[in-house]
Amino acid sequence: MTLRRRPPFYTFFANHRFGLLFLSLLLTLGGSAVVSELGVARALNGLILLNLLMLLAVVSQRWALRAGLVLFVVSLVSWVLSTLAVETAFLPVGQISAVIFLMLGTLGCFRRAFSPGPVDRERLASALSLYLLFGLIFALVFAVIAELRPGSFHFSAARSVDSAVKPLADMIYFSYVTLATLGYGDIVPFTPVAKGLAILEAIVGQIYLVVVVARLVSLYGQSESNQ
Repeated sequence: MTLRRRPPFYTFFANHRFGLLFLSLLLTLGGSAVVSELGVARALNGLILLNLLMLLAVVSQRWALRAGLVLFVVSLVSWVLSTLAVETAFLPVGQISAVIFLMLGTLGCFRRAFSPGPVDRERLASALSLYLLFGLIFALVFAVIAELRPGSFHFSAARSVDSAVKPLADMIYFSYVTLATLGYGDIVPFTPVAKGLAILEAIVGQIYLVVVVARLVSLYGQSESNQ
């Protein structure tokens, strides 16, 4: 009995799934500014869906994969309806579904980044992807808050903001600025909920950097001593 040989693309994807996830997250960060400038900010939902597709290859448990498929379909349908202006009320539903799916994806990245073993490119990519996933999760949560409670964020007079067109692009920018603790001040959380989440994101970002560096250094030392 001969074993069926897997296609080269499948082998490449399986061996570089975390690296490809990291690239898709970087594409989302860069694309958020581009699509916003071009006035097609709703296309950013497509980049978010790309990240969700990549996460389907990261989750390993069967229950997580099934839940991820359901959440992906809910996000896809909700964003298609909102893009076609059929029913914009479904937009927060798609964003919340994406948040839950992204949180499931962080489990796969966490397991790969912190599990015992040598420090290779995939481990580094999973650790970097996990950091970027934190920012994307908070960005979607901020976008939901901005949609459901207008006025939760204050924009400086120098910024031209159309909250009906590009709230997600603005919240992605605000989220990663907060995660990196840059604090430019052009977008400021105004309500207690928005302020509390911004503080939480800044703390999570700083703690994660300390923990992941310590863990990777420890794993590298173990792999060196075993050689």
